[in-house]
Amino acid sequence: MRHALGNIMMLFVLGTSAIAEGRAASPATTDVSRDLPAALKSCYAGQGTCVLNLGGRTVHLTHGIIINPLRVTLQDGRIDASALPAGEAAITVSTDSETAPDYATFVHYIKGINLIGNENADGIVFNSTHHNNVLAAAVTLENMSISGFRRGITFSNHSYGFGLSHIQIFNNKVGIYTTSGAEDAGERMTFVDVGVFNNQLGIDDEAGFEMDWLGGHWDYNGKTAILSALVEFDGHIETGPSDQPIIELRALPNMVAAQLFMTPGSFVMVNGYNGKPTSDAWISSNSAYNVVQFPFNTWGVTGKTGVMQGPGKVIGPASGAFTPH
Repeated sequence: MRHALGNIMMLFVLGTSAIAEGRAASPATTDVSRDLPAALKSCYAGQGTCVLNLGGRTVHLTHGIIINPLRVTLQDGRIDASALPAGEAAITVSTDSETAPDYATFVHYIKGINLIGNENADGIVFNSTHHNNVLAAAVTLENMSISGFRRGITFSNHSYGFGLSHIQIFNNKVGIYTTSGAEDAGERMTFVDVGVFNNQLGIDDEAGFEMDWLGGHWDYNGKTAILSALVEFDGHIETGPSDQPIIELRALPNMVAAQLFMTPGSFVMVNGYNGKPTSDAWISSNSAYNVVQFPFNTWGVTGKTGVMQGPGKVIGPASGAFTPH
């Protein structure tokens, strides 16, 4: 293996034949951190797969990049997208350039990236505009922070059945957003040790995405979440006093109504609660099929007129009624 010198980063181009035969491939060298779009263009011009390692350096983007999850791994650096034009996404994960059906989008990943932007641009958008239900707009995200965007992460067409782990999503207008009417999307997304905090709106699920959260934390968002499907949550929810319900449960046409099930050991608290609720309810619903199941321990989870505003059902951690305290 050749080693790049000075500021030269490595672009590892692994030919498919080399992978199949188990031989180590010789890497080509390019300054990935100086010109990430050129490194991607070089990768896509070939036939193999690429590992783009930023080596801890900072990349400045003036336009968004496209990551093909069947071809590219991106890792270890800082991406500054603060100069991105309004409406663009810093990173779009898409399989639109592929023609042959392939489920192997989980072989690659985006890992160890600190992604920062501006309030008129988007962070990471998962979206493919083709109509092939095998080619998912999906890639694993690990060990990242995403901040400063209009929408930190957007899930759209053909994004389903994959996961994020050890991610901090903060200081965005919207932390996580799903696109209304997304095609072939929303099947069981998994979030492990993912924090959504200090956003104007933490989660805005317009499409009805099923979500599993393990060790998550939704803290101090202006509004915590708009949920439109089945959500299992294990973790910590913390807010300050609010004059409106902090979570909204919806029911979309021809879909299962939003139901939020929190594990018994989770914890929900309103910091600063002094026995006097500041909003009419803690959570709201628009359907009798909406359900929220609370953990054993909560603090300040109540309202002037009750826990739930609307026709939804409130249940406790095992069965029976939920007793707020």
